[in-house]
Amino acid sequence: MANEQEDPIEKKPKAKKAAAPKAEAKPAAGKAVAPKKKARPFKAKPVFEGPEVRAVAKWIRTAPRKLRLVADMVRGKKASEAVTLLDFTNKRAARTLNKVIKSAIANAENNHELDTNKLVVSQLYVDQGPMFKRYLPKSRGRATPVLKYGSHITVVVRQRQEGI
Repeated sequence: MANEQEDPIEKKPKAKKAAAPKAEAKPAAGKAVAPKKKARPFKAKPVFEGPEVRAVAKWIRTAPRKLRLVADMVRGKKASEAVTLLDFTNKRAARTLNKVIKSAIANAENNHELDTNKLVVSQLYVDQGPMFKRYLPKSRGRATPVLKYGSHITVVVRQRQEGI
């Protein structure tokens, strides 16, 4: 009787796989063929004139992650606009970044005689500096590590070309 009953799940025949496309003709031995590159859309970059002026602050005792939050706000803006924005930003990292941008503006004005009204924060990056490793005592004789991060800040200002 068990043999006469049909399976509740009917077995379906497996679908045949589609034939694989034929391999392309291989180039003759000894000839190298460069792979085709995809065309990338053109992204216009701002045109600058004159030298780039840098200001660097090293050994800052603030985590780079906190500084980068503020740095992303002012990157690419006019230098005077960046200073004003940082004056009213409610973050401790904004004070440090403001000092470095003001230093770069002063370098441009005094060392390179550039017009401060045309300056733009062309590059601003925060690198990881030294890391202090400390330990905090915990219960049952254990200790947990405490990492205190430091940063290096680099600001590059350039003079934007007229009419752009």
